[in-house]
Amino acid sequence: MTARPVLALDARPVATGIGRYTEQLIGGLRDSLRGAELWCIAHPLNALKFATHVDRVIPCAAPMYSLAGQMTVPGLAGRAALLHCPHYDIPVFYGRPLSVTIHDVTHLIDPSFRHSYKSRIFARSLLKIAAAKARRIITISQYSKRMIQEHLGVREEKIAVIYGSPSPAFSPLPRSQAKEMVRAALGIEKEYFLFVGSPKPHKNLPILLTAMALLRARRRITPDLVLIGKDENHQPALRELAASLGITGLLHWVDFVPDELLRACYAAAEATVLPSRQEGFGLPVIESMACGTPVVCADAASLGEVAGGCSLLFDPASAEDCCAQLARILDSVQLSAELRQAGLKRARYFSGTRALEKHAQIFSQLLTLGA
Repeated sequence: MTARPVLALDARPVATGIGRYTEQLIGGLRDSLRGAELWCIAHPLNALKFATHVDRVIPCAAPMYSLAGQMTVPGLAGRAALLHCPHYDIPVFYGRPLSVTIHDVTHLIDPSFRHSYKSRIFARSLLKIAAAKARRIITISQYSKRMIQEHLGVREEKIAVIYGSPSPAFSPLPRSQAKEMVRAALGIEKEYFLFVGSPKPHKNLPILLTAMALLRARRRITPDLVLIGKDENHQPALRELAASLGITGLLHWVDFVPDELLRACYAAAEATVLPSRQEGFGLPVIESMACGTPVVCADAASLGEVAGGCSLLFDPASAEDCCAQLARILDSVQLSAELRQAGLKRARYFSGTRALEKHAQIFSQLLTLGA
């Protein structure tokens, strides 16, 4: 009996959008990828979560971006016919076939990262090595594909675009029910705008905070701003900026919420706002739309591509423009309703089943080539 080829996935990334991508990939891949044995390399704390979706879980406590990971992952992948890394932190000295998902090249192009020590020494080197070693590169938007071609010198035919998709957890919820869930869990009773994501510099939160200050100066009643996501390095400076703008009382900082509550946070919001300068995809755009909530986002990077004309766009360098778009949401019930309906339709375009099938096709081709 011929042994099935082994696809090993590095499932150590669990944070932010990359973690969600990894979990969705592992959660549904076995149904789409027939004839292969599926392994995942995961932190011991996550082993049980993945065990029902794969043939074998290989515990690995080595953190991402670590020498320990570089030393241990190649051996743990063992006899795998293909190792897939859902992040550019590939094992540099791995000698067998691998593929990689490069979500974006933000560390190379955003001003807040590209001149940093980490970017010059670590991200730039690993991205170039990953692009060169991978048999195939998967990315999550046409924008990211163009940036990978431009900044890493990769041939177009080596890159496959597979759009992200919202988890099935995100779907419409009656606003009255959503607001009660948010009030009970987070103590938030006022109307609010919502930001979801790590508050790192490329997320461009100073523009959003300044826009909120402008909005407050011009309106008798201003919604609050709920920010879900944690970054201990950058949050203090943002809190100082909020204090200087006089809007500390409008802000609710929330480190983390489970998907059920996040769904309610989306559904109860006046709009989800993404002011980012750089996004490989911008998953909160589609999660928000899937919950029937309007989206206001920067006209930058992949965001317009993903929103597909179903959001309000603003200049990412202009707090004035951001403020104007937020005011439009507040001033027009009809516009909000139109955006809700258009967003629901747009979200259905991003199919998780179709994304899994496309991944499976690529992995099947690479496993066949490696046989």
